Amino acid sequence: MKKQVLFGIALVCSAFLTNLMAATPLVDPATYAPRGTNGELTLQSKWLYSNTLNNYNLATDLLGAAGTVRGMAAKDGKMYFASRNSGNQILVVNGTTGAKETAINLASNVFTFQGRNRANSADSTYLAGYPCNDIKIDGAGNVLVANMITSNAGRYQIWKINLTTGAGTLVIDQANLATLFPAASTMRFDAFGVWGDVNGNGVIMGANASVTAMEAYKWTITNGVVGTPTLIELDPTPSYYLSATPLVPMANLGSAPQIFPLDDNLFYIDGNLTYPTLMDGNGNVIDGFYNNPNALKDLVTVPGTTLTMNQGHNGVTEFQVGDNYFLLMAATNTAGAPASTFRLFKFADSSKAFSGLTCLWTFPQAGMGGASNTYRTAMPSVEVSGNVASIYVYTGDNGYGKYEMTVAQTGVSELQMSNVSISMNGNQIRFSEEVALAEVYTVTGQKISSAKNISTLNAPAANGVYIVTLVDKTGAKKIQKVAVN
Repeated sequence: MKKQVLFGIALVCSAFLTNLMAATPLVDPATYAPRGTNGELTLQSKWLYSNTLNNYNLATDLLGAAGTVRGMAAKDGKMYFASRNSGNQILVVNGTTGAKETAINLASNVFTFQGRNRANSADSTYLAGYPCNDIKIDGAGNVLVANMITSNAGRYQIWKINLTTGAGTLVIDQANLATLFPAASTMRFDAFGVWGDVNGNGVIMGANASVTAMEAYKWTITNGVVGTPTLIELDPTPSYYLSATPLVPMANLGSAPQIFPLDDNLFYIDGNLTYPTLMDGNGNVIDGFYNNPNALKDLVTVPGTTLTMNQGHNGVTEFQVGDNYFLLMAATNTAGAPASTFRLFKFADSSKAFSGLTCLWTFPQAGMGGASNTYRTAMPSVEVSGNVASIYVYTGDNGYGKYEMTVAQTGVSELQMSNVSISMNGNQIRFSEEVALAEVYTVTGQKISSAKNISTLNAPAANGVYIVTLVDKTGAKKIQKVAVN
């Protein structure tokens, strides 16, 4: 009798535990037609968790409680998420299988600082507000996390994290924003962007989420030393951001804007009220959907159906496979139809102009879900190996997954991409090391200048956007857009 009772209890417990187990990753069931002149571009879902697939609904499925996991970046085949769900952590997901791996607990001193107590009698340890709010990876592979601030009185910190130990190295500890920018009392940074190497030369940027500001802030890093932040006032003309022409200038970017520097001058900005827009270091609009409003409508993913982008979610990235150039971004937010999608475009050529965008696919075709996400995270991240782009996507509170795009017959095996960085320094184009050949073209393809065995090159005299190509000492090549002001 006792054995039967115990056996019955065991069955009940087994069923209970089974119900608590996390769901398994599924595959997006949609079919994505090949694209390109000869069908050389293909997209395949590898695995997906989403509200729409009903495997991202229960507490055991979720990465964390609602609103606690706000940033994602990919590195070396793994997805990393900034989480403040159970203390300050970096969550890790295996990019091949979709399985959760052991989280990285940040060291106890990360997002802390020393300050005098109220009695001014001793130093005390304080915690920076809203820690572990965003995560990004720089060009050298350094993993960075930042807190959120909601006014210029906040202490803004960015830490470089050791993924083995969770130990942190302080990169930015900005305690004097109120002194530097007294007029920006409603300053708010939800997220940050990085370009270059924070141990060498690079840029960190933040877009102000204030309801009364059109502005971004920039920290320039030189030889590992972070400079004083500078204010960039953004052009408020609505047509640039909305591919329309309202009469009233934009007062703000909308909630939780993201910023994505491409070099030390150009950056994408994307807020709740905007579409992704390319800008320069003086706040001038360089390019955007205002040059190609038809690209906001996808007529190809689902034949006979128009899928229209909206502005609500914020995330964008460029990448290159061989001599093909792509743009990937959040396409719809949780109120879109379908809810929570991404869209992949192909640029016409190396000029990467919006006027030449071709829509490839909107995915997942059924969306990831409509669970409210007020922090606007819909983050894409891409890693390229040979002719395959691993595409990682995350929409806060709605799911995450991996797709692969393959580019056939590109000659990728013959093309080695150079690691030499290109930047503007006054009226000169600067290379991080001496290159064998450098050339400058207009966006229409006219060659402006050419030089061999140089580390700097005079920029064109006329302001505008130009294409710089280089061949480094190993024979590897690189093409990059620069803005001359």
